[in-house]
Amino acid sequence: MKTRSTCLLIPMAIGVMICVSTPVIFILYSAVKVDVALWIRLYETRLNVILPNTVMLLLSVGFLTAILGVTTAWIITRYDFMGKKIWEWAIILPLAVPGYVLAYAYASIMAPGGIAQTTWHNVFGDMLDMPSLYSFWGVSIILSLVNYPYVYLLTRASLLSLNAVYDDAARVLGVSRWRRLWSVNIRLSYPGIAAGISLAMMEVMADFGTVAILRYPTFTEAIYRQMTARFDPLGASALAIILVMTTFLLLILERYFRGKKRFEQFSGKFQIYKPEKVSSLRTLFFTAIMMLIIGVGFIAPVSFLIKWSFDAALNGGIDSRLTEFIYNTVFVAGTGSFLAVILAIPAAYLHARKPNFIHRTVYYLSTLGYSLPGPVIAVGLLLTVSIIFPYLYGGLILLLLAYVVRFIPITLQALESSILMVSRSLEDAGRTLGAGTWKTIRRILLPLIRPGMLTGAIIVFVDCMKELPATLMLRPVAFDTLAVRVWMDASESLWEMAALPALLIVIAGLIPIAIIINRTNRGMRDGIEVA
Repeated sequence: MKTRSTCLLIPMAIGVMICVSTPVIFILYSAVKVDVALWIRLYETRLNVILPNTVMLLLSVGFLTAILGVTTAWIITRYDFMGKKIWEWAIILPLAVPGYVLAYAYASIMAPGGIAQTTWHNVFGDMLDMPSLYSFWGVSIILSLVNYPYVYLLTRASLLSLNAVYDDAARVLGVSRWRRLWSVNIRLSYPGIAAGISLAMMEVMADFGTVAILRYPTFTEAIYRQMTARFDPLGASALAIILVMTTFLLLILERYFRGKKRFEQFSGKFQIYKPEKVSSLRTLFFTAIMMLIIGVGFIAPVSFLIKWSFDAALNGGIDSRLTEFIYNTVFVAGTGSFLAVILAIPAAYLHARKPNFIHRTVYYLSTLGYSLPGPVIAVGLLLTVSIIFPYLYGGLILLLLAYVVRFIPITLQALESSILMVSRSLEDAGRTLGAGTWKTIRRILLPLIRPGMLTGAIIVFVDCMKELPATLMLRPVAFDTLAVRVWMDASESLWEMAALPALLIVIAGLIPIAIIINRTNRGMRDGIEVA
């Protein structure tokens, strides 16, 4: 029998679901109203360029992240060499650097008269032109460097969970090392690899800052220009609905191909892989690979950010409003993460404790926002408020709502996993003593799931700090955050002024990495103890 407080959770969860799904509904509604003439104009002026650009970028980044992520995961899991414990986690450091920060850093390094151009000219002279960062491959490499850790982490987890018995059986049958790599290890790790590549490609779909700084037109950049420069909401919604359909198609394809490659062990003894000890020469080779990737993806750009920050401080090049930018960033990111955690509680609780059809539907529709790029959410919210709530236009509420729509799936997953780890008997004991659902949640459940709530809040806080397109499109007039300042200063080639805000974003981005490392190490210790 449902209690009164339990019944109240359902409309609250449905209300959150409606808020999350409304932007997509209004984009779809506006796109339906687009006439044929506008579609033709969009194709002639935008789609004929941005569609092939976006598809080619997805394919190239998917390929490069697969090469980087699978190679590093294989080296870390299958070989034992000096420094492995350090490289095991250092390899994910580029995840802390947003794409637009890495693009800005290398745009400055490779600018005319910069260190890269000077070095290239001293080495090659006029015989060979330096490759341009403002190109398809320049954008592909930047986005691959910041997104390959997704493939690495999920591939590493898959490789660590494989049963060594299969590889041993193939070895006994005379299968060569390289053939075992492809036919046994890679094939059995396919679900993790596919999931990692899919995540990387989803990030490419959502990226705005990198392609905008490097002047490579894609859907996100076109939607932003259509909405802010041309003031064309119908055109923006038409482009947005194509991007939404492409995103969902990517998700469907990933689930389809991953579903075709599911492997389970039904019987037999599980045997853990023992990493192979390698020679000094191979240790040097593996170290060189790790150092090259981390050096290009993290050490070099962050070192230059630190140098430029010090130069700006010594030369008076730091914006006097930096304190205001930091306050704005902390305020909106903190408020957005708090709202995302609080609003996620009803849906997470109902899905974890009472997983019927309605509650599952509410939960999954509430996670819709994470698959939507920031410009799509911004366009959907702008269309919504222009029709229903015009008084919200230009206010902070709209920006905070965009953060909630975009990142509430993170808190939903963190809360649900924490709730599932709490024994139902504790809640049953509270109800036996006369406590209702609300009191049981407040007095028993919330204190027990506090670590999961805090983890979700921290990750959302950092993601809100890094979110660029939604902040650009929805922020109040003259309300700048660190991400906005990096983009604006980098767009005007004010390299030193953008350095310190970019460095602060990178430092904040290291927090989720520390959480990932801590959780993974704890999981590995628990697994060893259980074994």
